Amino acid sequence: MSARRLLVAAGAMVLGACALGPDYRRPDVAQPPQYRLDTGALTVAADSVWWDSFGDPVLNALVDAALRSNYDVRIAAARIDAFRGQLLVARSGLFPQVGLSASATRQRAGTFNGTPFASLDGPRNNYQLLANASWEIDLWGRIRRQAQAAQADLLNAEYARRGVVLALAASVVQGYANLRGLDAQLDVARQTLDARAHALDIFRMRYEGGVVSQLELSQAENDYYATEASIPPLRSAIAQTENALSVLLGREAGPIERGKSIIELQAPPVGADLPAALLARRPDVLQAEQNAVAANALLGAAEALYLPAVNLSGLFGAVAASPGALWHSASQVWGMSAGLTQPIFQGGAIRGQVQTAGAQREQALLAYQGSVLAALADVNSALANGLETRNRLGSLQKQERSLTVYADQAGARYEGGYSSYLEVTTAQEKLFDAQLAAIQGQVDVLNGTAALYKSLGGGWPAVPAEVRDAGLSGNARPVMR
Repeated sequence: MSARRLLVAAGAMVLGACALGPDYRRPDVAQPPQYRLDTGALTVAADSVWWDSFGDPVLNALVDAALRSNYDVRIAAARIDAFRGQLLVARSGLFPQVGLSASATRQRAGTFNGTPFASLDGPRNNYQLLANASWEIDLWGRIRRQAQAAQADLLNAEYARRGVVLALAASVVQGYANLRGLDAQLDVARQTLDARAHALDIFRMRYEGGVVSQLELSQAENDYYATEASIPPLRSAIAQTENALSVLLGREAGPIERGKSIIELQAPPVGADLPAALLARRPDVLQAEQNAVAANALLGAAEALYLPAVNLSGLFGAVAASPGALWHSASQVWGMSAGLTQPIFQGGAIRGQVQTAGAQREQALLAYQGSVLAALADVNSALANGLETRNRLGSLQKQERSLTVYADQAGARYEGGYSSYLEVTTAQEKLFDAQLAAIQGQVDVLNGTAALYKSLGGGWPAVPAEVRDAGLSGNARPVMR
């Protein structure tokens, strides 16, 4: 009965105990009503499969394959398992620690050595079966604060994995856009090379017939070889891009599947939702807040070191000279104890721990506020870049159309005898450069769209379920309260 009363009293003490240290409160952060550029709402929600908006099933399959097989994602999932284990360790201190021990010994004591009764010293047997329990009463919330910090670390690892997933999806989209842009530029270079090879053949025949001069033939040869020299760097860049994408996909370097051309890939209009949504979705901001939650909890755990610690322990079992006697009531042994330890003088050790924890808490809160500002600036920059890359693409496409007319007119003027071949060469060089620049402008628009969704922290709820839940199986998803 006394043991039961002691346990009930201990439980009441735990339930009524308070946790030292300040409870976490999110610090004030910048939350402007809108971003600098009012571009309207996103056509595709940031928390959806935004890469599907490009309308390319091959791209969708590549992103899906990367999310399943990329090694960084798998490493991040394994890190979550490690932090969940640390959370279990931290929470274990809230419960009694119960153990069971059993032993059997046979020994000769030698009590009568050197006496006439030495022959009576026979070996003796001893059998023990003991259950023991110990429990530190968390009066001041030190263990609870440590568990809160461990839970925040677990959530931090989860948000870190979200950041890896988000960055991976954006990298695959951007790599694919770069690849399709290089493909298009290579096609333009090859078509231009074929046209200039045909023109060079004509100029050689005309030169042999005395119709054109050596100067004009040299100009045609220069055009051909300059175009020919532009092809190897493009092929090399394509191979490098394929290799980089293969690494993102978690497979050996090799060819990458192609879908729609760069012209067919259409990104949705640039826009963003309200800045307040950024705080609840962007992984690095969520990580920074969990760092602050953990640091806040560890401050409370450090402050609790000033106060006494209460420990309960108990022992119950049996000790006998034979196994059968272990079950006799006369062999039973038991004991209970309660202990209290109070630090008196530690030479400033506890004060130093509290000071360190307080400074780390302040750093974490400031880092969270700074991360919010950085995230808002990132979105503003992505919005501005998205808008201006579209404006630039429009200008490049107009330039390409204008130079197409210029090159056609220059060729007609030359054939009519109104200008030299130098004018044709100049027009064709400008058109070739404009065609490559227009393709790169399309790539920049697609990359800018991916960068915007990355800055908004989008895409996590849309990834495959096994990717979202990896490393979190077996327990409910942790939620900070």
